[in-house]
Amino acid sequence: MSERSEITSGRPPANPFRIQQSILEDQVELWWFQDLKRSILCYSVAVVLILATGLGGIVLLSTATSKSSEWRLGVGTVLCLLALGILLKQLLSSAIQDMNCMRNRTQINKLRSGGSIDYLLILIAGFVILICGYVLIILANSDPHLSVRSWSDMLIAGVAITLFGSIILLLLLLYSLVFRLCPHVVSGTSGRAELSIYVIPAAVTDGRQRQVSSSTANLI
Repeated sequence: MSERSEITSGRPPANPFRIQQSILEDQVELWWFQDLKRSILCYSVAVVLILATGLGGIVLLSTATSKSSEWRLGVGTVLCLLALGILLKQLLSSAIQDMNCMRNRTQINKLRSGGSIDYLLILIAGFVILICGYVLIILANSDPHLSVRSWSDMLIAGVAITLFGSIILLLLLLYSLVFRLCPHVVSGTSGRAELSIYVIPAAVTDGRQRQVSSSTANLI
């Protein structure tokens, strides 16, 4: 009688979590949106890096003069190329996601925002920015022929760029430690986080007959 009452009352089956998870595992297009907190965080960091390095490179290139053209052109070009590289990675991930040409979970996890390639890209960006600032500081202190104005501009730019690169690496280190110690805080995958996005209608089963109330188009 209890099974009949559950069927007539329209209650969900005994293990809805397993049913929903088995269906979601087959949806390749949904793999790109797992761990939303990590994805949003990595995407936001990428946008900040693109804007910061791009604008910084443009400012250095636009203010280059005959007396300070070498270091401004060099550092400005490196920053612009770094911004372009990060932007190309984001565009590549979006294009592959839109074309749905990749159907391997491991490759998708590496390429999507929040994947291992994003960590590597942020690490490389931090080191490149840090090296550029460190080189400027060394050049400012080792060239005795610089004027006071050129020395001051080079030193200020070197300190600012070095500080920016150090902050990126420090935040990446803190993020890695937090993710290893408390992964649920960053990823937000506490077991049922993914299932809150989807609503699957209840199926009525009695051992002999199975009736599905709606099609898979109502998953989302």
